[in-house]
Amino acid sequence: MPDSSNPNNPLLAAVKKLRSLSPSTSSRLASYSSSAAVGALSLASSNAAIVYVNAGNTLLSDPVPNNGGSAFFPVDLDSNGVSDLRLRVRSETGTANPSLALVYAANIAGSAVGVVGTTVGAYPYAGRLSAGTVIDGSSGFLVLTTATVNVVGNGASMAFGPGYANSQWAFAGSNSGYLGVRFNIGTAEHFAWMRLTVEPQSSANPRAITVHEWAYENVPGVGIEAAAVPEPSALGLLALGSVGLAARRRRKVA
Repeated sequence: MPDSSNPNNPLLAAVKKLRSLSPSTSSRLASYSSSAAVGALSLASSNAAIVYVNAGNTLLSDPVPNNGGSAFFPVDLDSNGVSDLRLRVRSETGTANPSLALVYAANIAGSAVGVVGTTVGAYPYAGRLSAGTVIDGSSGFLVLTTATVNVVGNGASMAFGPGYANSQWAFAGSNSGYLGVRFNIGTAEHFAWMRLTVEPQSSANPRAITVHEWAYENVPGVGIEAAAVPEPSALGLLALGSVGLAARRRRKVA
């Protein structure tokens, strides 16, 4: 299938409509209102530091299960029209090609994208963080690209096959959480969180990833707590996020 991380892909240019906030987020943001405009991130006070994106509980799924192929979904964290990450989903019920959910770099040379995680043996596992976890330069990042090399296929596992002991997202009851991300805006390093749910693999419920929301710190080098949103007193910055949908997309209630 075509590489959906291509910045010329019209899906990356499509700006997704801001959707209804999840109940937990609504309670945090209920004291202020906001609007978003295409291509504009500076929507409120210049003192605000956190940019928040509601992804609308977007379900990313394999459009053709059990065919050995995968679906790749580019994610544009800072809404600049260029993807920062790719989420990969494959849904299989057999053993020849295990079902999987992984996070990759978007293959942008020099972007130095990383996610918080650990390496066991030679295999990288993306960490599932709790709300309040600080994501900053001291976090243990798995490097998905380097500053000088355009790395292809260097991903971190959230779930692979039935799930292994070190998989942090594979099993029901512990399959929702926060992904800690490091990415660049221009040449400056920024930190972000993404709230995700990795759907457990079963015949009735194929492997998939639900993207709920994310936020990033717009001040270079400053850390962010998982689940942190703009302070109501400062109004903050809100943006229209873009999740490229190379395959099927539908809404899912959290």
